[in-house]
Amino acid sequence: MQKKIFVLGPQYSYSYNLAADYYDEKEIFCLSSIEEVFKEVAKNNGVRGIVPIENVLNGSVRESFIGLKKYSVVILRAFDYKIENVLAAKDKKYSKIVSHSQPLAQCSDFIRSLKNIEVLEVSSTSKAMEMAAQDKNFAAIGNEKAAQHYGVKVLNKKISNNDLNITRFVEISKNYPKDFDKNKGEKTSIMIKPLEDRAGILFEILSVFQIKNINLTKIESIPTGVRMNDYVFYIDIEGNLGEKRVKDALEFLKTFVEVDVFGSYEIS
Repeated sequence: MQKKIFVLGPQYSYSYNLAADYYDEKEIFCLSSIEEVFKEVAKNNGVRGIVPIENVLNGSVRESFIGLKKYSVVILRAFDYKIENVLAAKDKKYSKIVSHSQPLAQCSDFIRSLKNIEVLEVSSTSKAMEMAAQDKNFAAIGNEKAAQHYGVKVLNKKISNNDLNITRFVEISKNYPKDFDKNKGEKTSIMIKPLEDRAGILFEILSVFQIKNINLTKIESIPTGVRMNDYVFYIDIEGNLGEKRVKDALEFLKTFVEVDVFGSYEIS
């Protein structure tokens, strides 16, 4: 049976290019949104998805955190992928810049330096390149592979706010593969939902990790979408589910909060 790897497309998006580094391109299927990737993975055994979760310059990709909250999936591994944004167009006399929200934010200094340029947000960098190929008034921000594929000229390679532009992607699945050891890995990701809203609840949650000498590398509050001031907390910790200190911390947390564990995994 052919493997299926779902990514945010079209072809030559950053998600697609990363997947192509690890999988045969025949196995990669492009979808139009991050939520669609989660939806396909959550309803099908054996398929996988690759989604961006955080950029070193622009922070978290909210759509992916919402997907983790909404759909039942596990994280198999993470990838730190260097993002190299370029500006490409059919003509130097463009009047509009188009891209996904993340690259637009990553190149905000360059965009602000331009005059009388309209900025448009689309679903992916590949879609932006396609639009630039079809209309000379558009310049797209994306990657060089996409520019080459759509036949638009690279006008500028020095447009990112910072040369150190890394996006972390995670590979997700509905279940663990049979040969996957979920008790290994350098990082564990969880989501916590307090059972009640009261003073000091976040302090109590964090105290559990301090007592067990577990380092938190990330904590992010995400609205539940039920009512105002109602949040869940996404947390990354150092350590894996095979360690007693991690297992003990999670078991104790479950006595007073809801805990969803996405798994322990390595970062490539």
